[in-house]
Amino acid sequence: MIFRKENNRLNTNHFKVFITLTVMFFMTGSVLSQVINVGSGSYTKTFPGVDAAGRNGYPSGTPFVIGTAATKLTPTNDWWSLKVKNNHADNLFNYPFTLKTTNQGLVTTYIPWGPIDNIEPVIVGVSNLNATAANVSDFSDWTVTMDWASGSNHFTATTGIGMPFLYFTKDSSDVAKVTVNQGTATISNEMLIIIDVRNGADFVVYAPVGSAWIKSGNTYTSTLNGENYWSLGFIPLNASNVTTVANQYKKYAYVFPQNTSTSWNYNESTSILKTDFTVVTDVKEGLDSTMLLGLLPHHWANLANSPALSTHTYATVRGELKTIESNSFSVENTFHGILPTLPYLDFYSSGFSPSELSNKVKLLKNDALNSWTDSYNEGQEMNRLIQTARIAELSGDTVAFQKLLSTVKSRLEDWLKVQSNEVAFLFYYNQTWSAMLGYPAGHGQDVNINDHHFHWGYFIHAASFLEQFESGWASQWGDMINLLVRDAASPNRDDNLFPFLRNFSPYAGHCWANGFATFPQGNDQESTSESMQFNSSLIHWGSVTGNDSIRDLGIYLYTTEQSAVEEYWFDQYNRNFKPNQQYSLVSRVWGNSYDNGTFWTSDIAASYGIEMYPIHGGSLYLGHDTNYVNTLWNEIEQNTGILTNDANVNLWHDVMWQYLSFVDPSKAIAMYDSYPERSLKFGISDAQTYHWLHGMNVLGNVDVTIKADNPLAAAFNNNGDTTYVAQNYTNNSKVVAFSSGYNLTVPARTLATSKDIQLKGVLTSSFLQAYPGGSVDLSVAVSGGMASNIVFYDGDSAIGSTNQIPFTLTANNLTAGRHNFYARVYDGTNFNISNIVTVIVGEQLPYSGTAFSIPGSFDAAGYDVFEGGVGNGIAYQDMSVINEGDFRLNEYVDAQRTTAEGDVVGWIAPGEWLEYTVDVQQAGNYTLDFRYASGNTAGGGPLKLESDGLEVKTNISIGTTGNWNVWATKTVNNIPLKSGKQVLRLFFENGEFNIGELTFTYSSPLSYSQPKAEAGPNQIVVLPQSTALLDASASVDPNGGALTYLWSQVYGSSVLQFNNNTLAQPSVSGLVDGVYLLKVKVDNGNYIDEDEVYLISSTSNNVPPKVSIFSPATNSKYIESEIISVSAFASDLNDSVIKVDFYENNVKSASVTQAPYNFSWQPLPGTYNLTAVAFDTFGDSTISSIVPVFIEQAPPCRGTSWDGDFDYQFSPDENKPTLTFIPSLSGMGSPTCILYYGTDPGNMPGYIVSPNVPFQINANKGTKIYFYYTYSHPSGGEKNNSGNKDTYIVGSCKNISIDELDLSKIEFYPNPVNKTLYLELMPGAANVRVYNVNSQLVDNFTYFSGMIEYDMQAFTPGLYVFVIEQNGRLGTLKVIKE
Repeated sequence: MIFRKENNRLNTNHFKVFITLTVMFFMTGSVLSQVINVGSGSYTKTFPGVDAAGRNGYPSGTPFVIGTAATKLTPTNDWWSLKVKNNHADNLFNYPFTLKTTNQGLVTTYIPWGPIDNIEPVIVGVSNLNATAANVSDFSDWTVTMDWASGSNHFTATTGIGMPFLYFTKDSSDVAKVTVNQGTATISNEMLIIIDVRNGADFVVYAPVGSAWIKSGNTYTSTLNGENYWSLGFIPLNASNVTTVANQYKKYAYVFPQNTSTSWNYNESTSILKTDFTVVTDVKEGLDSTMLLGLLPHHWANLANSPALSTHTYATVRGELKTIESNSFSVENTFHGILPTLPYLDFYSSGFSPSELSNKVKLLKNDALNSWTDSYNEGQEMNRLIQTARIAELSGDTVAFQKLLSTVKSRLEDWLKVQSNEVAFLFYYNQTWSAMLGYPAGHGQDVNINDHHFHWGYFIHAASFLEQFESGWASQWGDMINLLVRDAASPNRDDNLFPFLRNFSPYAGHCWANGFATFPQGNDQESTSESMQFNSSLIHWGSVTGNDSIRDLGIYLYTTEQSAVEEYWFDQYNRNFKPNQQYSLVSRVWGNSYDNGTFWTSDIAASYGIEMYPIHGGSLYLGHDTNYVNTLWNEIEQNTGILTNDANVNLWHDVMWQYLSFVDPSKAIAMYDSYPERSLKFGISDAQTYHWLHGMNVLGNVDVTIKADNPLAAAFNNNGDTTYVAQNYTNNSKVVAFSSGYNLTVPARTLATSKDIQLKGVLTSSFLQAYPGGSVDLSVAVSGGMASNIVFYDGDSAIGSTNQIPFTLTANNLTAGRHNFYARVYDGTNFNISNIVTVIVGEQLPYSGTAFSIPGSFDAAGYDVFEGGVGNGIAYQDMSVINEGDFRLNEYVDAQRTTAEGDVVGWIAPGEWLEYTVDVQQAGNYTLDFRYASGNTAGGGPLKLESDGLEVKTNISIGTTGNWNVWATKTVNNIPLKSGKQVLRLFFENGEFNIGELTFTYSSPLSYSQPKAEAGPNQIVVLPQSTALLDASASVDPNGGALTYLWSQVYGSSVLQFNNNTLAQPSVSGLVDGVYLLKVKVDNGNYIDEDEVYLISSTSNNVPPKVSIFSPATNSKYIESEIISVSAFASDLNDSVIKVDFYENNVKSASVTQAPYNFSWQPLPGTYNLTAVAFDTFGDSTISSIVPVFIEQAPPCRGTSWDGDFDYQFSPDENKPTLTFIPSLSGMGSPTCILYYGTDPGNMPGYIVSPNVPFQINANKGTKIYFYYTYSHPSGGEKNNSGNKDTYIVGSCKNISIDELDLSKIEFYPNPVNKTLYLELMPGAANVRVYNVNSQLVDNFTYFSGMIEYDMQAFTPGLYVFVIEQNGRLGTLKVIKE
């Protein structure tokens, strides 16, 4: 099976940003559409309609608002938002109260955890009230007023977060009414005391002084002594005397909140963020004018210059609510800084390879963004490219940087501007709900106004990136970005488009994600890390655009939410979680609960990851508390498969390693290095992971004891070595002062560190290609001072050095492959790394050795190969190193061999391409018929076809086939192709389809004259002659038109001099020993053609052949008994290859006398160095580079579950093996035994099986499957091992048909073992293999005699199987490591 690849007026007291809005009308069919131009961008106020999949929507209905609330923009994403969307709400949790609206009034209760129940202990309203809806009549920063009206009856209730009082009003003709359905009520003058209401809560209703309560059954009424106000207080649960406290609370009962507001101020010089909370009161009677406010832990733990706390407290789901007698209070938090990314100091990290980082960057260089996406996935993909682009810029890869920047810019600008008739990549402003909706939306961003801060955070971050590197971009597009800022977090209560701080709750201290709080537990937020990313994006955007108010808004949100995350999601101070909370964090905070689930799985691995992803320069808060990081990491090790490289789609290894790097980067690097074959989570950049881990290995811990006077700065401490880092977005140099006394000078528009040196080096190469065995000249231009030494590197190997100007070196005897050259530029012992220059040595060749003939057919997976190894970026472009298929496994292309469709390619991503060397027999127009499958409802593509770099057919779209395994034929007409050998490229502008066989049929002659270039035959120039005459005079124009010529040098041992490179027959001079490649381009004024010719300069008239092994790849690993195809390329420039001999460890294995040069090899376990030797007709020979290959012993077909409950056994069949569940105890797996297996660990169907009965697996050789069982346990109930899935590569195991060992004669102890296992076998040598629960071989040793001490201290906890072969017998021991 083949699958596709995954996927403005902004003002506060400090500033104003004005935009000119131009209204433009145009007709779309019969619909009048209104587009608002904003700078170079625009949005629409008319719903654009749905897309091909029926996506796009907006919230239904209209807000339930009246009165003052109706004059304001309706807020969403608040604790009371269900009320504004519906006539009634039953999930109002304001701490300490639990509230519900009904037709009769406000249900008041106390539910300490979870949803409200059907018990309605106290209902407050007025007599005869029967309102079908409770409308919102007013609201402020943390209060809401609800309004009931029916007939002549009218009632309002005001409540706020942390307020231990509810405040009520009525009309003069109404009678206040309290219904007590549970608890005991006592009238005490104007007070109605209700004890034991619910879960131990006691309430007191305060009528105006002099009022009387009249009881009738369980109903209490009062005319309120002619007044129209009353309140209800919540007596603290620990009150020793309810009546005493009720009388104490009376002084607060008549002080009503009229307005609540939050303001903030960031002091850049001290890094202190101060937040002021103020209540404007309405004193209904008496002399007391001060309210009793409830403070949440993130408040009272950070109080600043505020009145002392009261002794009255409340237990809430958010921890202890402490009270304060005041109408205002302030909190202070320290902002410790963020960065756009980590600085490029990776080269100081042990084991870091600049070449490897460069390869990882280049892997994404040509990545394109999916056209079938949504606003959330789009943001993740943009972030992946942005993080990679930042690394490219820091490391000097300007080509990759510019391509990545261009990709992000093009797509973001597409989103920011409405086009006529489009239904995707646009913004629609919904006036009813005062919300900006982005289409296509995801996760309810449109219909429920969910997650706007998550989604827009990615977009704003992308905009900050663009303005950083394309200064002035914001002047055209910035006001559209400011609209997104305002949509999610407008700091202006008078904003004319968006509500104040939509997603952020100023009093709760964090964001809420659900637009209308649609769940019974109240509102929720899952991914705090993405909320923090939104906050950090505002800091970057404000900083890069010079808008301090937006910057400070971001700092307010970031610092405040960090304090809330540490309290309510992480409980870092051990004061908020319930005693039975199993884990050290929660992944969802609800209005009245929390849990470790996510909205897609209950897997605890996802719970950890969703609170960390994405990790980048804005995530430094995660590393502030290293004790907590260590605690959580130990827990992650225990509760996930992170140590065993478990292929769990919910376990985001890269994110986990990045988190670990805050405390132990060297361990994180080791774990990273141990799992190169992992599948990357959507949105993850492998380059960024590599950079982050090695960067943190140099920097050390985030040092929160040091502050800076710039928000884009941080200090790090690595065992006493402090590194200071700061970003400067401005056009002028600045000095950043750190609280330690260190001053860091940061040049304009630069990320600088205290470890930087002034010396910079730019490396160049004479050519970017070379012939195998050839050379290139390298040169370093140094600026910023005088270098003491220059060391040149090829990959990780130093190849020479010089301390003399000019800093040059010739890299000789280059082997076929990619050579990533760079230089270290030294200033004493300190150094900088130059840019990397990649030189390709070797040729792109047809997969079969012969070009495909056109007219004719070939399979999509028959793309070209590179004689130097993996062809990614040369013969094809694939965006991931993992081949998701089962064909050509040494390459990255996701290819699969199928019975019906041949060798096909799937999992296609935008920006990928495949190239084929073809030989077109006749120039003309061709018809292409190709096989395809698409399970996407909107189909796939488009793709385009190129010939020798020129587009010959574009915009080839593909319809859906309804399933990824249902194939159809697409016909494309009129493809013009020139004659002769050429390279065809299939370029995928978007994926969403699989592609199979391509068939080209001649249809008609070309309608134009296509010239034909002929560069002449290859030439040998025998030294000392150093000149040669080139000859392209055989080039022709079919219509006899005149041709112009342009010669160029592709590579060679020296730079040749042309006497005139525009002649048909120019001469060149400057030849030295080596192979040169030259190219001629002929042009008839309308069309061009190119051809190449080799010049060989040598002391002999013969050139030795060239040879390279391209399969297997270097360092490939195989299982014993596999039949391996060993293949080599061999060619000769002036004669022919007569044979190729293959060697394994210098022993000849085969001799092949004609192409293709390959043979089948079935080696025993061991390590092999493969080489090939090619011979030509003159007797000259060349030996290839060594290709190391590792053959591992086949694992046993029988394994054991992690807990020993059962064994499992595969048959050794290469295709469709059987798998048997073998219980360890009678009754295990009976009556229930369900096998779950599949190639995707996150999507495995279940099959009912029986113990000890083989079940056939539908998978072929080489396929890696994951599997687990759900089974009955003899002790009762069912168990499953889904958290410890097993894996198996089909066809890899080996049954050993020998007698069993007598285990009674083997002594081993202790079991379980902590450090040392004592083991004594029977006399005689024995081979002992140790496997972990994933059937991975972890050790292999030979036992000789006596009791041995086997050290297991470094083993991770779990079950290990010792397979012992001795004296022709086999036995297994199961050992548990504690």
